[in-house]
Parts: sequence; C-alpha cells; structure tokens
Amino acid sequence: MKRYILHVEYDGTRYAGYQLQPDVITIQGELETALEAIYHAPVRIHASGRTDTGVHAHYQIIHFDPPCELKNLNLKAALNTLLTGDIRVINTAIQDETFHARYSARERRYRYIVSTRETALDRFRVWRFFHSLDFLAMQECASILLGEHDFTSFCSAQAEVNHKRCTILRSAWEQDETRLIYYINGNRFLHSMVRSLVGTMVEVGKGRITPDEFASMLELRDRSAGAVTAPPQGLSLIYVRYEHPIPWTKEIL
Repeated sequence: MKRYILHVEYDGTRYAGYQLQPDVITIQGELETALEAIYHAPVRIHASGRTDTGVHAHYQIIHFDPPCELKNLNLKAALNTLLTGDIRVINTAIQDETFHARYSARERRYRYIVSTRETALDRFRVWRFFHSLDFLAMQECASILLGEHDFTSFCSAQAEVNHKRCTILRSAWEQDETRLIYYINGNRFLHSMVRSLVGTMVEVGKGRITPDEFASMLELRDRSAGAVTAPPQGLSLIYVRYEHPIPWTKEIL
C-alpha cells in the first residue's frame, strides 16, 4: 500500500492548534478538508506532533493513506491551490505502510524566539520582551534539562500520556543584538512543555527564580510547582528526524 508523506509549513497565528477540534479552525481540519476535496472521500492524516494554538511549524511531517489512486495528480500543487496562504505543502514523498509520521520519528526540534526590541513584521513570530534578562542564568537552566527527565512540572494538565519522561538531546540559549533564541531537541515533547520551560527560564532571567529553584521544580514532578507558560507565537517546530531520510520527490504523485 502506498502511504503519502507531506512536509508542511504553517503560520499558526489564526489556528486553534494542529489537532482537529469541533467549531474551531485547525491545521488538521484545513488539510483534511482539502484532501477530501481532491479525493472526494474522507481522508484522515497523522502528524509528527501536535502544535498548540498559535504555534508555527517550518517542518511538520504528515502522512495519510489515499482512499483511491488518482492518475497524473500533482498533490503538492493541488493542495496548495485549495489551502490558504498560511499553510503550504513544501515537499511530498511516497513510502510503504511501515512509515508513521509520529511513531517513526526519532527526534523533534523546536525553537523559541524572544525579541528584545519592538518589531512589526515579526510580531506574530516572537515574544516581545523588553526587561533585561540574566542570559547566563537562563543558560544554566537550559543545561539542567539535558538527558532524561520527568517533565510533569512543565506540561499542561491536559497532557494525557502514559508517562511524562522525555530525553533532551540539546537545550541551549543563543543571543544576538536583538533576540534571545532557545533551541531544544528531544525524542518527544508534552503538551505546552516547551512554552512552560521557556516561560519559567525567563522568570529565572528576571531574577524571580534561581537556577537551583528551577532544578527543584523539575524534580518535584508537580504542575502546581509554579511553572510559567510563555506565549505561543515565539515557538516553532523546525525539524523532525527519522531513522532513514525521507525520499522527497519532485515527481507527480
């Protein structure tokens, strides 16, 4: 059986997150509506992960099993014709049914941008924050997260999963003249986890929490420990790594 894979990029500003929900606009809903128009049948899609309301993606991976075979279909062009400009299909590929966008993923990478100056063009892609921050203290907190930890203290109570342990492969802040940029790579992420980590590290940068207190919050494994959630617009899913590279094609599917 053919399984189609999409590399999708989107601006999440006006969407209630990735996951399908009743009575609101979602990324999944828009993509499934477009696919149904192409195939004249319902199509269920599966993503590498679910982004929250207002969160963006440069590299969201989605797969679906087509309900029928359509000859001479340029799937990328057909979808981009039907979708709004803030959702774009960048690449397409074909694999067999052993590939799964979520379960075959080995690593996910997120980026969060804090802007230290006013910005008009990037206002929906950064957290505008004008207080001075202790960069070294925030970097110390980021290093605490490396390795495997239980992130109960830094995820939403809505995170319905079997366990809340994640392995973090990279966690680091970078700095330029006008921005603080946080990068985090891990095998999996929980609902609101990255935003909770960023928001709490910013509290450390403001001097309201010490790095030791941040480490204690992680060890407490308790959502009521005091984590602060950063706003969504600064967060983007920037890459998903699989054991074998996806064979993107320029051919008509």
